[in-house]
Amino acid sequence: MIPPVVVPALGLTRIVIGAGLLINPAGIGRALGATDPGQTAPVGRLLGAREIAIGVGTLVAWRRGQSTAPWVAAQAISDGSDTVAFAAAAISGRVSPVRGWGMAAFAASGAVSEALTAVALAREDRALQ
Repeated sequence: MIPPVVVPALGLTRIVIGAGLLINPAGIGRALGATDPGQTAPVGRLLGAREIAIGVGTLVAWRRGQSTAPWVAAQAISDGSDTVAFAAAAISGRVSPVRGWGMAAFAASGAVSEALTAVALAREDRALQ
């Protein structure tokens, strides 16, 4: 059984990360060691909006007592795509390879844990039916 605090914690974490990206959109470029972090600001805003949308969707489903498995799966897909993007950035040489691969590994760990959580939540949903 998934502890009851996990889903709201996942939703809130997404919202906080998203807000941080909207407040400081060039921060992602700096974190990656980009040659010109200012050029990454539009991507930072996009990522921030995506994080907030997924976080809010997760919390709304949770508050309504609806299945949160699809929202947690969306988080896994989001982090999976980030894994690919960070790895590609590291390979391209436009960011620090160490930071790019580090961010890719971090995103991959999130994708795996969220995918496993989504599967467990879906199993719990089926057991309740």
